[in-house]
Amino acid sequence: MDVKEQYKSKLMRPEDAVKLVKKGDCVSTPFANGLPVALMNALNARQDLEDVTLYSGTELFPVDAYLPDRNPNLDVLSAFVGPATRTAVAKGRISHVPMRFVQIPEIIRRRIKIDIVMRVVSPMDEHGFFSSGTNADHTLAICKMPTTRHVIVQVSETMPRTWGDNQLHISEVSAVVESTQPLLELPKIPLTQEDRIIGETIADMIEDGSTIQLGIGAIPNAAGKFLKDKRDLGVHTEMFNDAMLDLYEQGAVTCRKKTLKPGKWVATFALGTNRLYKFINDNPLTEIVSCEFTNDPAVIGMNDNMVSINTALEADLTGQVNAESIGPVQYSGPGGFLDFIEGCWRSKGGKSFVALYSTYQDKDRKTRSRIVNSFKPGTIVSGNRCEIDYLVTEYGVALMKGMSVKQRAKNLIAIAHPDFRDELIFYARQQRFID
Repeated sequence: MDVKEQYKSKLMRPEDAVKLVKKGDCVSTPFANGLPVALMNALNARQDLEDVTLYSGTELFPVDAYLPDRNPNLDVLSAFVGPATRTAVAKGRISHVPMRFVQIPEIIRRRIKIDIVMRVVSPMDEHGFFSSGTNADHTLAICKMPTTRHVIVQVSETMPRTWGDNQLHISEVSAVVESTQPLLELPKIPLTQEDRIIGETIADMIEDGSTIQLGIGAIPNAAGKFLKDKRDLGVHTEMFNDAMLDLYEQGAVTCRKKTLKPGKWVATFALGTNRLYKFINDNPLTEIVSCEFTNDPAVIGMNDNMVSINTALEADLTGQVNAESIGPVQYSGPGGFLDFIEGCWRSKGGKSFVALYSTYQDKDRKTRSRIVNSFKPGTIVSGNRCEIDYLVTEYGVALMKGMSVKQRAKNLIAIAHPDFRDELIFYARQQRFID
């Protein structure tokens, strides 16, 4: 049967495609724009559903499966808590599964049997291949696992066709659903004075020819803006974003000096504006590949002068970092935070920066320090003190790697907000961190 005939034979409505899900099945979906809204809603609507588990993450679309009145026979788990599930996770209606991004496929192989993968793909080409588009992430690897019983694809005309090892052939697919969904765009975040100071501080420490990873948020974007005068930057990252495209258009990103895949931008997913999605469409400069490649610290370390810029919510005086919770309440997830910190350390000339604002306002609008004596009970330690390299606020840079507890405390107090330094000194002395 030729590929067009195979396609026709597997084409069905969403409500028919999700009938492939059986009692006790585990279903996996991609992050962000790879999430198949039509299939997710059809699955939730099944009246005969029995004991089905859905593994999701970075949930941006408000699908029915995330609502309080979702199908009672559908248990939803999230590997990286997104805006659409943050409240549900906080209230215990959805449970978080802590996993480093790079490890998710191997955890699936060893510990969790995924039966079904449902995902968005680009339209099929003449050879019978679908592109994973904006998202290879962890689900591409799961699609290829022999234990995965069915792959169900939602074909969307808006999904770009991307280069890289991210293809699925029609012969690997059990069901095809045609349903176009808009690509979600990240809003442009206005930069504050603090963002600009932190961004410029980090940019000053990055050399020409470095390969960069930028996390999500205003601070990495600000750092990107101050990299515009650099030369021959490369891109090896978890996520393509608009800041990288800006740098390319300004001539700062060429990827010529990369020691791994020179000339190529490499990521496992893209999340930004339609301008970015148009850029990666059928563009041989860019490759979207599995997180098992992009986030593997050994692979990351093959890029000389590898630099990662990520953000955190708070840090304690020993250098421990919380990047994912507000007290015990899960706000996001581990993601690739440690993957790139470890990868940069393996890189010749590598540096990893964790940036945070010096203060925040609590629910009573009282100003609090983000550099603290110790974390509140239940706070998640996203980065242990042995792993963190540089911590940055608008008041400067604190070196952590190789520093004693005494040096760490002094370095961190120096970049805390001045209003809180005396208090931090008091606690540091009380705990014998400093004299």
